[in-house]
This record gives sequence, structure tokens and C-alpha cells, in this order.
Amino acid sequence: MPMATKQIQRINVLHNGQPAQLAIEEIFDAVTYPNLQAITGQIEPEFANQYLGDFLQANLILGDQALATSLSKDDTLTKDAILTAMLQVATKTAAKLFQAFSSQLQVNVLADVFQLKTAPTQALHSRYVLLSNPTTEAKRVVLGINNFATASFTADHNQVETILIFDDAQLFDQLQANFTDQVLPLVTNLFSADLLKAAETQMKAAKDTKNPVVILDNETTDALVESELTELLATTVDEHVKAGVLDKQAPLAMRNATINRTRERESEQRLIMQRDMLLQLEKEAVSPRAEQPGMRAKSQIAKKVQAALAQAISPEDLAVEKKYTTYLYDRPMERDLANGQTGLYTPSDTGDFALPFGQRASEAEIKAGLKQIDAVMQGYQKYVVDYDDDYGKRFFEAILYGFTAPYLWEIRTKASLNPEDGNDVPNFLILGATAGSGKSTLLRIINQLTWGTDQAMIDFGTIYPADAAQRKAKTVQALEAYMKQDSTYPVLVDEIEPYFFQQPQYSRHLVVDTMNELINRPKAIAPLIGTTNYNGSFSMVREAARRSYYLQLDKVIDADQKEAATQYIYEVRQQLDNKLFKDFVVRMAEKLADDDTNWRQFGDNKQLDFLAVTRDIFRDYYQAAKMSVPSYLGDGLCDDFRETARNKWAKLYLTQMEDFVYRQENNSLVFDITKLNSFNGFGAEASEEYRNSLPIELCVDGINGKTGKFVEMKATDFFNWIGVEPNLKTTTHDNGTVKTTTTAKPKKKGFWARLFGGN
Repeated sequence: MPMATKQIQRINVLHNGQPAQLAIEEIFDAVTYPNLQAITGQIEPEFANQYLGDFLQANLILGDQALATSLSKDDTLTKDAILTAMLQVATKTAAKLFQAFSSQLQVNVLADVFQLKTAPTQALHSRYVLLSNPTTEAKRVVLGINNFATASFTADHNQVETILIFDDAQLFDQLQANFTDQVLPLVTNLFSADLLKAAETQMKAAKDTKNPVVILDNETTDALVESELTELLATTVDEHVKAGVLDKQAPLAMRNATINRTRERESEQRLIMQRDMLLQLEKEAVSPRAEQPGMRAKSQIAKKVQAALAQAISPEDLAVEKKYTTYLYDRPMERDLANGQTGLYTPSDTGDFALPFGQRASEAEIKAGLKQIDAVMQGYQKYVVDYDDDYGKRFFEAILYGFTAPYLWEIRTKASLNPEDGNDVPNFLILGATAGSGKSTLLRIINQLTWGTDQAMIDFGTIYPADAAQRKAKTVQALEAYMKQDSTYPVLVDEIEPYFFQQPQYSRHLVVDTMNELINRPKAIAPLIGTTNYNGSFSMVREAARRSYYLQLDKVIDADQKEAATQYIYEVRQQLDNKLFKDFVVRMAEKLADDDTNWRQFGDNKQLDFLAVTRDIFRDYYQAAKMSVPSYLGDGLCDDFRETARNKWAKLYLTQMEDFVYRQENNSLVFDITKLNSFNGFGAEASEEYRNSLPIELCVDGINGKTGKFVEMKATDFFNWIGVEPNLKTTTHDNGTVKTTTTAKPKKKGFWARLFGGN
């Protein structure tokens, strides 16, 4: 018999030599041990917010991560310690960490109760935690914690942690002496005086706001980068040389920092450019010709820092960056529903401080908001050709998605039993629409109903000029940057060009990689709502389609009523406001705070309805306003991508039955997909469009069944999918070969009935 596998204990805690089960809050017991001193690696803001805010005094030092390759003494200084410190400054690590702290922790930092330090000229690999109580003289030492992050204490991560806890006064005293005498002389404050001054100014400006939160704008943090890099190179290094912390040859090592630089360039191009720029800046901070190199004057270094940062982003890229203007920050840690705090914040008009967002609406305001939406829907009902209730649901679905967007990342964590389930809460809404369907107007309406303006839209085709080098790749990079501004207000993009969906290097990079990042490490990344022209042949690579919510708006506004429709929607839009949305975010915040909220509701199509709670809130609205629930408020998600795919393949089969060859031994259909070419009247991308839209589960041998020249499909499943009853027809040719094909008649039910009528 095989031996039973012993369960692996990934988190091993030994307390005074004995195995123990201690929760994080028991290890970091701020009541018993109100003073904390520690050297750790990374610090996760969520961890700090939850476990470190109650210490009366906390002094933390962030050390370096040990590199896999050994470095020389000079390289440890120039390519590890100093470079790491410069990267922390250049990537705004301190500002981002400060902003991610809760308001309580931010106040603690400003009061000098919570200190964070770093060793800019040393590779600091020591790790220990010292906990003490000066009143009771209780002392505790914790070893083995590499990072202050929840993952270091969580058994469901594939990492092994051994945490040693000693209530040993003698060991404590030895390590505290090391901390005070050997480590503190090496460190500087992570939060610079300029950063703290900017934060304190913003706090004072928001003094009348409950739980004021500091959120620094780009202009402020850009200035901090310049001053902090200058201070690091002009002052810190020089002081450490004079104090004997660094060897006198350290400036020579810095001047030679770019010699024999042979690192493999496997990182992202942006990171490579950052490293090159910072190493060059490090070199140029040292006098180039002196026999005994020394640091340049502070004013000279400041000029070089300014010039280097100016070159880091081109005027063209800077103009692209500024096209994103709408910020709504979701901070669940600050949610205080008893005091009307939703956890959402917007910058003040001056940008000097953050304002809480969300406000309860009166019954009259709720009714007015519902009537505004209904007026929009009546416009589509009145002026769109062949409008019906089922079609109208798509317009309303887009509005519901826009309302829910700021909280989608939180909903994803609530609705997911496993990380992979996160794909069922897509961060992308794609409106596939024909020209003249009102899709751009719908995007503006969503903007008005949520933000109170229609100026936040971004035109995909003009993000970069038509003649810009690498325009396609850079456009996708810009969208990614817009989504990762820490804001959760949706990025609204009009007229996304077809190449984005059809070419995997673009849609996969943005859609798939972003969703993978979200489900593996939930955080606030803005959803994207985009329109694209639907010309009857829209397709998306399968990986991107699975992670997107696709709504098809393929009917047009009646050309004969275009003038009346334009005037009508203009008058409706003059009356739109976002009072209902401000109320909605309060109600959704309450749902998120309620442990009994059911986030895993499924529709008739067996899909997770990630908008189900939103629908419930709107039903409550209609009840409160004493209005009947409109027909365009659906009971579940629309599955338009699959419906479009079914329609596409059904039409192909009906018009080209002879090309679908029946293979009896597999009960399958074989189709030569290369026949979908321009010679036969198809577009240049037709074969890939059809291939992408064919579900893998219908193919023989899975993905292998839809690759190459011949596509092979399970016959029974394929016919059920497209809604056709097949009849086999065998033909014997004069040369003796036998070919079995099919004839068919449509099933008069379900999908087919919607296409062609019938019962």
C-alpha cells in the first residue's frame, strides 16, 4: 500500500520552543506590547492598516530582498542598495504606501508615532521584531517574518514560513542594542520631510471632514521624486562617506556603475528604461575627472535629476497621460456607514484633499433619477428600428454596469470561491454596436448619470496620433495606465478599433493579464467600458471573451427620425444628474458590509450574475418610488457573445452545408476553415473570427479540434448549439469515393425561434 501523504504545515509557529497556534493579532499584541521595533522586507499596506495602527510607538525599517546572485562589494553598493533606494523614490513607493495607509495610520505617521525607515546605502537582510512594554517590562522577540504581509501568516499560499517567538529579555536586549547601535546609523526616513509637509497641509485643509484621507496628486509626487533623488545622491551618500558608514572609494564605485553592465533585458521595457536612467544619474552624481572622485555639488545634481526626469516621458506621452481626468477612489478600510462614509473618495475641486463620495437621496430624488433613466430608455424605444423589450435590456445593462463599476473589484472578492472564479466578474464591458445605434451617446449618458458630466470619454483612435511610432502597442499601454491610477471610476473608451480584439498581443495583454492580476491579487483597478463597431463579424479571442461582458447593440436609430431623435436625446441629457448614483453607492456599500448579502446568484444561462445585487437595489428603488418595475430591467445577464457566435455558425452551416463533412467514426463534422477567404466572399480575418467564436467544448479533442486547416466538431453538440435537426446524406461519386454530408431543418424553439420566428 502506498504511504499516506503527510499534510504539510506551511506556517510553523514555535513559542518558547513549543508549537503554538497564534493568530496575527496575538503575535502583534499592541495591548500587551504597545512598543514595536522591527526590520522587515516589504510592508503590505492592508497588513499595516489592520494590525499596526494600535501601537503607541512603532519604528520599522524596510530591508532589501536578498538577490539570487552574489554581487561584489561595489556592485552591492551601486547595483543593489543605492539603486534599490533610487527605484523606491522614482516609483513613488513612499507616497503610494502613505496613501494606502488608513486615515488612522496616516495620522500616526504625522505624529511621529509610526516611523518607517530604509537603508539606502546598505543591503539590509536582517529580519526581527521586538515587542515591549515599558510599564510592565514585558519583552518579546519574533524571528522568521520576512515581510509584513498577510501571506507570511497564511497557510493557503505556497510558501513555507517558520516563526520563532521568544519571551526572552536577554535576547531582546541584545537585539535592541543591535537595532540601536548597528542599524539605526544606516537608515533614513522613508517618508521625507517634504512628503510629510504636503500630507500635513492636506490634512489641515480637510480639517472639517470626517476621517480626512491624504491622496497626493501627480504634480505633488513628481516634485517629491525630484527633491528626494537629489537629497539621496547629494546629501545621504556624502554623509555616509564622511561618517565612515561607506568606504571612501564608494564614489569611485558609483562613477563606474555603468561599466560592464551585462544584465539580461528580460524585464518590461519600462523597468529597463528606469534602471538605465537611474544608473546613469548615479554615475553623473560623482565628479567625472577628479583623481579622488567625490560627489558633485547639490545644485549640479539637482539639475541632472531634473533633466533626467524630464527625459523620462516624452511630451507626446505626457499629453496622453493627461487625457485621463476622472478619479474615484475606493477605500473599504475607511468605510463608516454609521457616519455616512461609503469608502469612496474624490479629489476636491482644487485637488488639495480628498472628499467623501456618496449621499442618501430623498424619495423624490430617487423617483426623479428613475424617470431620467426611463426618459433615456423611451428615446431608444421610440427611435430605434425594431426595438423590443429584450433589446432594450442591453442599454439598461450598460447603465447598471456603470453604476456598479467602482465596487466591482470588491464584488469579485465576495463572489469568488476560488481565484479562477474572478473571471466571472469581468472588468471589461464591450458594447458592440453598429454605426448610428447611439452607442457613443450611451457612453456619455453613463458618464452623466454617474459623474455628472459627459467629458470623461476617451476616443480610442486619438489617444496617439495616427503617425506615432508603435501606435497600436502604445495605445494599449495607455489604456492599461489609465486603469491602474488607483481610481475605480470606469475608463470610458469610444470606438475601440477591431485589431484590439482580433490580435492576441493587444487584447490578451490588456484583458487577460489585467484580469489575472486582479484575481490573484485583488486591488482597485478601474473597469473599462468601451464601444466598438459591430459589422456582423465581430470576434474576440476566447481568453479575452471569457473575461469580458459583451453587449450587442446592432439596431440603428431610424434615419427618417434622426432630427427628432437628436433633439429628444439632447433635451433628456440636459436634465440628467448623478444624485441617484450617489445614493446607489451608499446602498452598495451597505450590501458589501453585510455578511448576509448573497453575491453568488446565477441566472437562467447558468452564469454568475455579478449584477444581481445591483438589480435588487434598483427593484428597491422602484418600490420606494411607487413605480412599476420596467420591462428593460432583466432577471440576468445577457449572453450576447455566445448568441452572436451561434448566429454566425448557424448561418454558415445553412448556407454551406456541403462543406460540413460527417465523420461517422467520431460522430463529428469536419469543416475546412480556410474556405472562409476573400475569394468566397469573406473578409480577410473571417477564418480567425469563426475560429475564435467556436466554443472549445464543441470541438473534438478540445483546443486541437479548432486549430489548423480543418475544424472538427462534435456533431450532436454542434447541432444542438445552433438549433438545427440534421439529416445525414451519403453521396457515392463516380470514382467510388463516398462523402457523407448533412441536410437540416431549424428547430422552432429557443434561439432559432428568436431568429426566424415560430413557436
